[in-house]
Amino acid sequence: MTEKYHKHSFGIISLVLALFIAGMIVIFTACHNTTTPLPHGYFRIAPYPSTYKSYTLGDINLQINDSARCTTPATHTRDGVHWLNIQYPRYNATIYLSYIPLTGNLDQLMNESIELVYRQNINTEQVEAFAYEDITKKLYATLYTLSPESATPVQFIVTDSSEYLLRGALYFDTPVKSDSIAPSLQYIEDDIIQLIESIRHNTL
Repeated sequence: MTEKYHKHSFGIISLVLALFIAGMIVIFTACHNTTTPLPHGYFRIAPYPSTYKSYTLGDINLQINDSARCTTPATHTRDGVHWLNIQYPRYNATIYLSYIPLTGNLDQLMNESIELVYRQNINTEQVEAFAYEDITKKLYATLYTLSPESATPVQFIVTDSSEYLLRGALYFDTPVKSDSIAPSLQYIEDDIIQLIESIRHNTL
């Protein structure tokens, strides 16, 4: 009787011990599962609303996104030249504008402006130029898109060929990757096109 009792007790103890070891293995394995890291993504940046306000710069009027902030440098005008900064805090970006009155120096200013475009780009083969003109308003413009990694991925030149030349350059405040700024770049580029097409000379 005693011998049977000991054998039965030993069998129960062995079963409990086996279950305990199996449970510990499951817990240990679950706690040390290796996870596969997911690739970094870029959060969606909501665009500014497409409403615009009028602004006067030198002798021209233009339209700027109502949500953008306009600031002028401490010396915002010199020898008839006016400067204006259009800031996009949500995108950490700024459009720098220079309004320059013409004094028979259009060719010189055009050459300097085009040289600035290509000087800022990493690869000159990636520069694309898009022409725009409105003969009724005497408005002639060229929009340059550069590689997104350039210091300034978008630049533009606007003139009426006789009174003024307007230069603009878009800068992002911090170094960025092309895929991360693509949505922001498109939003601001649309605003630049609106700005160009809205230009009116005060004498017209």
